[in-house]
Amino acid sequence: MFHAQITGTGIYSPPKIETNADLNKFYGEPIKDTFSNKIGILQRHVTDDDESTVDMAVKAGEKAIEDAGIKPEDLGLVVVATDTPEYISPPTACVVQGRLKAVNAGAYDVNGACSGFVAALDAMCRNAISGGYEHILLIGAYNMTKFVDRANAALVPLFGDGAGAVIISRSNEKGFTGSKLYADGTQYDLMGIYAGGAKYPLTPERIAKKEYMLQSLKPLPADRNIKLWPPIITELVEKNGLKTADIDFIICTQINRFIIESVMPLLGLSMDKTICIMGEYGYTGSACIPMALDCARKKFKQPKKGDNVVFIASGVGLAVASVLFKW
Repeated sequence: MFHAQITGTGIYSPPKIETNADLNKFYGEPIKDTFSNKIGILQRHVTDDDESTVDMAVKAGEKAIEDAGIKPEDLGLVVVATDTPEYISPPTACVVQGRLKAVNAGAYDVNGACSGFVAALDAMCRNAISGGYEHILLIGAYNMTKFVDRANAALVPLFGDGAGAVIISRSNEKGFTGSKLYADGTQYDLMGIYAGGAKYPLTPERIAKKEYMLQSLKPLPADRNIKLWPPIITELVEKNGLKTADIDFIICTQINRFIIESVMPLLGLSMDKTICIMGEYGYTGSACIPMALDCARKKFKQPKKGDNVVFIASGVGLAVASVLFKW
């Protein structure tokens, strides 16, 4: 029986860094201290005007390909999970596939907002197992600073740009174990980029009002992930014959350190079984899970072979995705 394993990872973050002190200077007054004290963000990497989502995705993808010890032509599929695409159409993944010269690969995008990478990870692992693909490149890419109004001191400090990538390979050894996805589409109108699609095409009036940028329409429930993640994770592991105490490592959406610190004890897990990278990178949305995985592997030698590993991510919509691996 075939399984799907993650055999390589890669990360790219723009060289331009904005610290909280830089933003204090930009706004002429201190940003809220909750960004550093509670959310845990101390700085973020930001794309220059000439650096795009594809640029970041290609560089992360190249590193994952090298890490897995394969060549671009070995790929059967290239998938990009993003809600900050290069274009509305064509797919960002097609541009990435062309730049990488992955001549034998198909390509498409996934938009699950910030849960997109983990949702796509579920689908790509199933493709590797049942679809006959030997190697799949999955990239999470996030370029949200291009869509945030610089005048908005409540949103700008949250976001950073970056890309993370994994190679998913067909294997005889157990890897991908199961998944649990959840959605509540009644919450679609809390936060998002609403103009520029078919519902609200761009017009001079909408452009003048900056409606093409990220809009925060309603407050996001502060404790939503604290309430959502523990039961989703518990259901995920239990339906696969485990208990939460059997989780060796867990990577959560990197939006708020306090939320992760609140969720871990609810699962009966210590903080040494997770990772927080928002201090260095800010919130990188659909890229944050693969970026955190790459940091965990290459800086902290986690997870270890044989570990039970959980990925869980939340995005606007509401969309939540979780995946269980035997590493």
